[in-house]
Amino acid sequence: MSLPGICKLLKRLDVRYKRGRAHVHSPDPLYDQKMADMSNARILAHSAPKEVIFLYEDEFTFFSRPVVGRCYQPRTSKGAKASGAALETRRLAGCVDVASGAVIVRQRDHFNVKEMYRFFYFVEKQYPDADVIYIALDNWPVHFHGYVTDHLAARNSRIRLLPLPTYAPWTNPMEKVWLKLSREWLTQHPYGTRWQELKALITRWFDELREGSAELLHEVGLLPLED
Repeated sequence: MSLPGICKLLKRLDVRYKRGRAHVHSPDPLYDQKMADMSNARILAHSAPKEVIFLYEDEFTFFSRPVVGRCYQPRTSKGAKASGAALETRRLAGCVDVASGAVIVRQRDHFNVKEMYRFFYFVEKQYPDADVIYIALDNWPVHFHGYVTDHLAARNSRIRLLPLPTYAPWTNPMEKVWLKLSREWLTQHPYGTRWQELKALITRWFDELREGSAELLHEVGLLPLED
């Protein structure tokens, strides 16, 4: 039972010392197929950018109280407290365009099935000349609820919903837009008692992203496809 003896035993049994993983691979048995479907849709959008649109969609909640995290401040100042007036929450639904980097966002108190359908309708109106609009999104039941899909089908919507692999947030670049928002506005923000002002500031921040940019595409990992 000496230490060298135990080491030899572990080596003979092919046992290794390993650290844990931050996340596990998606358990979705259709992972490869779903990723292939999105890749094909993105290639179509790249080859015909006016006729075919490809978007990644997601939702996010922000709060009146600041996020407790690290940010740059004067050396002598204290970090902001996660406090303020009564806690307020606000939901965002947003899409990022893989071709232009344009970000489309709406603020609401909540996104039930009716608001989700209205958001998709709003997105569709942004692309009046497109033949088809692919939207890749996670498997939240509201996305694929009968109310949403039936209403899209009833008016011959050009939107085609593509489900992302289950439990695979790393496949959705829109998640990085939320990270950018948290880093630039929500971490230790000073608007804990100025809820209306914070909501207005975030609306203006997203208005600046509406036209898209190559910088944002790089930041969220949507590097241009090779010709």
